Amino acid sequence: MNQNHIGVIALLVCTIIVVAIALGSGALDGTGSPGADDSTPPLVIGDAMTVLVAGAASAADLAAAGIPAPEVLQIPKGIKRYDVVTFDHAALSREIRDGLPLSIHGTAYRAEQHGMSFEQVDDGINTYEGMIVGVDGSDILLTTGKNVLVGSITFGNETFWIVPIEPRARAEQSESPLHVIYSSKDVLCPAGPPVPID
Repeated sequence: MNQNHIGVIALLVCTIIVVAIALGSGALDGTGSPGADDSTPPLVIGDAMTVLVAGAASAADLAAAGIPAPEVLQIPKGIKRYDVVTFDHAALSREIRDGLPLSIHGTAYRAEQHGMSFEQVDDGINTYEGMIVGVDGSDILLTTGKNVLVGSITFGNETFWIVPIEPRARAEQSESPLHVIYSSKDVLCPAGPPVPID
């Protein structure tokens, strides 16, 4: 073999190694787990949740996914990525009572929570607090009502918020109103880049 062929083969082998290393490190998000892709919701709440749009960033994304009149939705400002979901609220209530299954960044967990009593009247609005089993420092606060879920789930240095987004008149006409789930990692600082929220 002549010197040119050996040099080309060595260059090709080095290139393959560099590409393999780059692809391998690109698949990690710095925590040793696979990086999240925008089509995979970072938080899935039980079996009662249906994802309509994963990784949305604008009303145009929602319109492209077939969400009617996305311009009237009350999506919190300053969020660079969110998932639009619906819930089967009867099934969700059962799951909350029995131990809520969660998937966070593709890993299955179980939440344990208990009801908080604020009043003597049963008005159909219930608030639960708890934690993710086996995860120190985790925190769950969920409030449920007829066809609505509002709350937060804290997991390590990340908090997920769940909020309804349809105007009241529109939500009252739906069996399963739209909600968004977004992460503290996707909240933009008004003056510039995203900042971690403690």
